[in-house]
Amino acid sequence: MKKETIQITGKHTVYGVIGDPIEHTLSPKIHNKLMSLIGAEAIYLPFHVIQSGLENAIKGAHALHIKGLNVTMPHKQEVFKHVAKVDASAKKIGAINTLVYSEEGYVGYNTDYIGLRELLKENHIEWKDKNVAIIGSGGAAYAAYVSVADRAKEIHIFNRTLAHAKTLKEHMKQYYDTPTFIYEQDQVCKKSLDIVIQTTGIGMGKYMSQMPSCTEMVLKEASVAVDMIYHPKETQFLSYAKTKGCLCVNGFSMLFYQGVSAFELMHNINCDRQDILNIKREILEYMEA
Repeated sequence: MKKETIQITGKHTVYGVIGDPIEHTLSPKIHNKLMSLIGAEAIYLPFHVIQSGLENAIKGAHALHIKGLNVTMPHKQEVFKHVAKVDASAKKIGAINTLVYSEEGYVGYNTDYIGLRELLKENHIEWKDKNVAIIGSGGAAYAAYVSVADRAKEIHIFNRTLAHAKTLKEHMKQYYDTPTFIYEQDQVCKKSLDIVIQTTGIGMGKYMSQMPSCTEMVLKEASVAVDMIYHPKETQFLSYAKTKGCLCVNGFSMLFYQGVSAFELMHNINCDRQDILNIKREILEYMEA
């Protein structure tokens, strides 16, 4: 990806992403490239915000007329306390990843489920009438559930702490009637599972050499394996799934498309599809360089 020089003036509006840590984020590359394409006088910046400083950060950002913020870990749940309004998408998922400026305060949205749906569609993965397994019960698992619950035959949730899986199931009963089953992570599931979505952090960072302990069992008959992790490109989970003949997809497309959807909300526009695909290709080239 070519380096670009932006001449900042008083006319520029500011957008950004908050999280802790924040150094790894690809969001500025996605958003600044999109803003360049539409000719917006704007800039998107990463802001390191620790948990104890979240309230002041949100108040300060609003006072500074920062027009939109993405929210990453560990703030996606806590930020509910600091918004003026919550969109239905964020209520369903129980997490906010996008803030859009209004005079009264920020409006909270969640675009993670859109990112995962786009990933599935892009890879021609059909979840209608399929048994879908979700590994994990954190915020990413909630997004995965919302992504597939409209058409899945059944959803099977595997988690180390059964109580957390139960909380996810009970929360989703408010919105969906999809048959849902919960398991402790190593508990045997007797159903044939078609699609497995890995939503935990096992496979990245200090856990890079590991995979969820239920991997072999849930992939026994599956044809599709999705890991929300995008770095490394191939986790141990996906490496094992490949040996089983699964279609294997990492989380980059989810990250990218949730970012595009957040951008469209912040700027109240619909991006050109070909422009989006061109930017996606450039960012992949940058990551692989």
